Amino acid sequence: MAWNFTESAESTVQAGSGVELVDEFGDLTSAGIDEAFKREAATPIQGQQYFTVKNVDKNNYKYQAMNGIGLVQINSDGAAMPIDKKSMGFDTTISNYVMRLAMGITRELLETDRYGVIGNHARSLTHAARKTIERILADAFNRGFQATGTIGSTPNLSMLCEDGYALIANTRPESKGGVGTWSNLETTGSLTADMVATARINFRKYQDNNGDLDPQMMSAVVVPPDLEDTIKEIVGSNLKVDTSLNNTNVVSDVKYKVWDWLESDKVVFEGDCENELEFHVRIAPGVLTYQAGDNPDLLMSRLRMALGTGCRRPGYFRGAIIT
Repeated sequence: MAWNFTESAESTVQAGSGVELVDEFGDLTSAGIDEAFKREAATPIQGQQYFTVKNVDKNNYKYQAMNGIGLVQINSDGAAMPIDKKSMGFDTTISNYVMRLAMGITRELLETDRYGVIGNHARSLTHAARKTIERILADAFNRGFQATGTIGSTPNLSMLCEDGYALIANTRPESKGGVGTWSNLETTGSLTADMVATARINFRKYQDNNGDLDPQMMSAVVVPPDLEDTIKEIVGSNLKVDTSLNNTNVVSDVKYKVWDWLESDKVVFEGDCENELEFHVRIAPGVLTYQAGDNPDLLMSRLRMALGTGCRRPGYFRGAIIT
């Protein structure tokens, strides 16, 4: 889902008394902001493709996971029926937060430069919204790697998933007792064909919260701009690029994406199960233009939005820290 800035932009102004240019001032300012929103909307937000985007109407949502049942047993018709039942898993709450930013435009600015400076201000305001959203979405990954399995051992994490661990972590607990732990953190190292192949194998070995094999396919490798050339070399040849032998490149069919906001030492692998990393939009970015107090020569344009991110089970992703 791409942001539709145009629909979310409101253009209202409170006019002052007299025959001055307050009405015209407000109309021109709002028109400039509407145009800026249309311009920004032409390019999708990069980070949205890695989230399940939901339009919500509450400021927080609580999720309660349920553990599935196990495997079907051999059981004759005359024997006692084997009974299994679901149990409660982890719970998590995803909250969204109001975010605001304003700019002021004076009458003198209108009089001396009717469109140029005002247009630049308007574009700056809406571009600030875009940059903020991109940073929020990328932050889930850039500060989402937990190298050890101890809760609280990695400071300054962007968020915690339902199990209390970062988006990418090892020795994660399963919610069903006695099942053990699992990991979606690959071994730290250089981005190579072997790393990509190992991640693909680990997706095929994925287990559900009952500890039962529940394979998934790796759909793509997500790299920062710094590693774009590297991944092109890795997947762009039918032969391995890191050896002089004529070994077959087993990952030449792997798809990749470049995410400009991903930090240079991170690589993310996408699977094909349900993506439970969520981006909640309660208020899409919108602009309100209003007169500042009792000053007829100062108009304020306020940008407001309410957004939040959170994750239930992060099985859709694997990741590696690149050295």
